[in-house]
Amino acid sequence: MKKTLALLLTALLLVTGVFLPYGTGQAAAAKAPVYTELATFIDGKLQTSPVKSLLANGSTYIPVKLAQQIPGITADTSAGVTLTGGKGAAKLDATNSILYKNSNYVSFKTLLKIGNLEGKYASSAEAIFLWTTEEGKTKSNATLSSISKLPGTMGLAVGKKVYVFGFPDYSWVLDVDYDGGSTMVFTLQHMDGTIWTLDDPVYGTESLYTDAYLQGLKSTYYGLTAWVNNSIIEDSPFTNMEKVTLLNVLPDPDHSAVKVQVRRANGEEFYMTTDPEGDIEEEIDQYFYFKNPRTVYKISDKMWKAIQEERVVVGMSFEEVYFAWGEPDRTNDSLGLVVYGNTYLYFRNDKLATIL
Repeated sequence: MKKTLALLLTALLLVTGVFLPYGTGQAAAAKAPVYTELATFIDGKLQTSPVKSLLANGSTYIPVKLAQQIPGITADTSAGVTLTGGKGAAKLDATNSILYKNSNYVSFKTLLKIGNLEGKYASSAEAIFLWTTEEGKTKSNATLSSISKLPGTMGLAVGKKVYVFGFPDYSWVLDVDYDGGSTMVFTLQHMDGTIWTLDDPVYGTESLYTDAYLQGLKSTYYGLTAWVNNSIIEDSPFTNMEKVTLLNVLPDPDHSAVKVQVRRANGEEFYMTTDPEGDIEEEIDQYFYFKNPRTVYKISDKMWKAIQEERVVVGMSFEEVYFAWGEPDRTNDSLGLVVYGNTYLYFRNDKLATIL
């Protein structure tokens, strides 16, 4: 059975979203740390600042710009950076800070030491929660409790920029309410500022994906050469096994999960829209071969031409038949039989001998 694939001919220029970290030193940083950006909640409210908190080599850090949003925390930058809170002060140095993307970060532990506040790092959500009031503590703990009950990796959506199937543009996940039942209730803020809720069933197709996941897909597929697998593409504009280049992976929440921008050798560009019910990365891997099948399987000119024309001919190996027609409906190894619809293929000595 072929999967439906929407294709739109375009003449757009390539736009990429590959992200690479950078930074130089004002505050001391650990050598070659691995950075993970974290969501930050203060008194239960998500901070949507473009400067994110970080996990670096097992320690958590909060940007000074965000730290100043915490009630009772002030910063003095007249001679280095000194933070002051209700319990004391700390000057940033190599023991309590890092520099990332030209922004100073203070360690989470240091903030807890100097400020009249409490907090927790939720690893399953990649988020930091800070609170300074009883109301903020109650709200934070309610969210943390819901996160602890979320299935799989759904916690990673909390506090993150996400795309929701069937809804335009992107939203931020402000909160989640979940008691372990069949429905997760997400509170979201659309990019236009509108607050809305999404009742998402625990079981069934995915309803959203994070911007971080999209960026990961872009990094994985950007610029790759591939050969098109027409056997799962309905009404494909490509020649089977045509050589193409993957240009970009873009959000398409209005219609499905994502769309892949593809350029063929003559310069024509297409958007290939994925099926929202499938695993996005797995589906992309089904559309394309990333190693030339002709080279890998040493396919002759005659057989390669037949494969490109989506024909099967006597003398083909099973792999060559598969490249031409895709997955068979059924097989019978003892008879050397492969069935596609009403067509019966019989193999002898691993070569196609009869077509009925």
